[in-house]
Amino acid sequence: MDLHRIDSELEVGPLREFLSESDPHDYLLEDIDRWTREGRLWAGTEGGSWVAFGRLNDLGRGEGWVGALRVALSRRGQGLGAEFLALLVSDARSIGLTELRAVIEDGNLASRRLFSRLGFRPIFEMTLRCGKAESVPAEPLLPVRAGDTVDRPIGWIAARTGRVDLLPGTEGGRFGRWDPRILDRWIQEGKLYKSREMAAAVQIDWQREPRTMWVNPLRGEPGSLIPSVAMLAKQLGQEEWQAFLPSSDDLRRAYAELGLRPHPHWGDRVHLYERIDG
Repeated sequence: MDLHRIDSELEVGPLREFLSESDPHDYLLEDIDRWTREGRLWAGTEGGSWVAFGRLNDLGRGEGWVGALRVALSRRGQGLGAEFLALLVSDARSIGLTELRAVIEDGNLASRRLFSRLGFRPIFEMTLRCGKAESVPAEPLLPVRAGDTVDRPIGWIAARTGRVDLLPGTEGGRFGRWDPRILDRWIQEGKLYKSREMAAAVQIDWQREPRTMWVNPLRGEPGSLIPSVAMLAKQLGQEEWQAFLPSSDDLRRAYAELGLRPHPHWGDRVHLYERIDG
């Protein structure tokens, strides 16, 4: 199998065709024009035909993100996934990436076994939850202005893993190592909101239909922060919001009681995987 760098401007059509043939309900098809502009897009080819696809994002500081790994339906179970992932890892090394991460659904055992064979290890269990934008009684989250202070994360993913969920669509990847300068950048971009005890970074219009806001919770108890996020989403003209949240039996029950639902494409549990070379 050869590795073919996809031209995101000229080859969106063939990519859409490949994804449709592999799975006509593939969630990547929903907003393909946006995410093809991010990262290094690769196709695995045999005899000029695409048999695999994946995306590699450079997060900086030697960190990378592997996502959207797909193998043609007719070629699954023949070792192509492992071969293609090994090629992506080799490409990552060639551009100086020594830390790679990926998120995999709990029920996708084939992918979990594949990444494990290539040296990735699970480091954290999460859930991807969706909520409605609502006008509810809650403490308001207000924009953080330049010069304001924001304490480091407490209780959420960044605090528990030392990895921060970078807001999608603008930074080209996810879950880089925590760096306080990320907060400064979010303040400059108008993406960081807080109250006395709570804080979250947001990106509006992560999805266009329905208008969906991506949220990175940073501080605050779920029972307080989640209603405040729902109210903020409403104020910002969004219809829904999404976030990766820490996962446990107790937390999943709490999220359900607060009206959050699992993302339809990801199930109720997902795992953050990591590979570190050297």
